[in-house]
Amino acid sequence: MKLVYKLILSTLIVLFPIFSVQASLPKPAWKSGQLILINHTILEGDLSYNWLMETVLFRHTDGRVQTFSANQVDQFGWFDFSVHQYRKFKALASDDAKTKTYIRHAFFEICMDGSLTVVRNLRQPHGLFKRVLSHPAYFVDQPIMAQNTDYFNYYVYDSGRLLALDRFYTDIYDPIMTAYDKVLKRYIYDHNINDRHLLGRLVLIDRYNLLVEQEAKTASAKGVVVAPE
Repeated sequence: MKLVYKLILSTLIVLFPIFSVQASLPKPAWKSGQLILINHTILEGDLSYNWLMETVLFRHTDGRVQTFSANQVDQFGWFDFSVHQYRKFKALASDDAKTKTYIRHAFFEICMDGSLTVVRNLRQPHGLFKRVLSHPAYFVDQPIMAQNTDYFNYYVYDSGRLLALDRFYTDIYDPIMTAYDKVLKRYIYDHNINDRHLLGRLVLIDRYNLLVEQEAKTASAKGVVVAPE
């Protein structure tokens, strides 16, 4: 009898915080923005994006809510007053993580645009308890989450390929950025940039994009056509 009692008590101790969490789930965070479907239909109104579910909600003026996936949407975005900038999300083709062959569309946030476009998506939670306690409602886009780089995987999107910043020198710097190698290395030295970390690599890509843009403007002023990267 004591054993049964202990088992019941242990189960309640484990389940109680889970039920408490479920009872206090956050509601969708709505932002005024624009959503463009793949058929070029433009919807303007309240949007709410869930990183884990990879779905964007659109709330009509009459209160109706529609759910859209990456197979239906070209892009969407809104002005984020917490970071004082317009945030843009786009549906991109990507390799399926399991089969490595099936190509699917998924939402990525465009973090940096230019010769090299940097995008990000959610770093999937791992482990049994993380999955149990990480309800999708907690992955609705909000400032605390959006401003924490630890939640995301970052990539350079190049000619339909997702190049992970975790493999920066192997997949990105050496094959693409070495035309400005001396200038970038000098920039690293002068500004004490740690190119082994994500933020340092983002700074380098931003600098590279600026160099490419400046060269293109100079060439244009001289009437020279610069070959695309």
